[in-house]
Amino acid sequence: MLHLKKSARIVTLLLIVKSAAALATGMVPESSLLIIEEQDKGGSINVKNTDPHPSLLYTNIVDIPDDNGVHLSVTQPVTRVEAGQTQQLRFILATDAPLKTEHLKRLTFEGIPPKDKGNHNRIAINIRQDIPVLIHPANLPVVKDAWTLLKWSTAGNTVTVKNDSPYVIRLAENLVSQPSGTQMKIKQTYILPGQTLNAQANKSLAGDSQLKFFPASRYGIDVASYTANLNK
Repeated sequence: MLHLKKSARIVTLLLIVKSAAALATGMVPESSLLIIEEQDKGGSINVKNTDPHPSLLYTNIVDIPDDNGVHLSVTQPVTRVEAGQTQQLRFILATDAPLKTEHLKRLTFEGIPPKDKGNHNRIAINIRQDIPVLIHPANLPVVKDAWTLLKWSTAGNTVTVKNDSPYVIRLAENLVSQPSGTQMKIKQTYILPGQTLNAQANKSLAGDSQLKFFPASRYGIDVASYTANLNK
């Protein structure tokens, strides 16, 4: 009998967790990428509260290591959003000097629900949304396939990629050296202007002449894989 009661409590808890997870869709931005144009001195994005209750929307701007010279702030870092309503967030851009290259930051949205004082068994689940912010210089032409500007080279079992362009390039971590099909990973999903990254394979790549990788478009959409030449 005790075993049955214990099992019933476990099942009840699992149902509560499952129900809470199903309802906790959280704060959802209208886009998977925010583009800030330098000429506009800022930008905006709409965020919808898809939960069935009001929540406090916490917005946080995360700086990327090695990317300096720009400051981005949000005018309402904390604001209440009613259930089913949409909040427009505005951002202000400040720069040390006119921009010559693109810059990258990240943006997080988190909804904090009200406490349910009458139900101690209720489990609150906060879901944090995380999207990139691309800051584009006023005098830089838009290039939709900037990943073609990356320079790839190999020595031994190491692949090196260098971004001499003024564009931020985003891509998946997975790389495939060809024709051997050797797979490896780089340490991050973006390459800043002027940045150089390395990836290590588990064997020599001396016989390979090309490198296949998987870029993301300017607007954050996955595109077809791209194959670049490997310089020795």
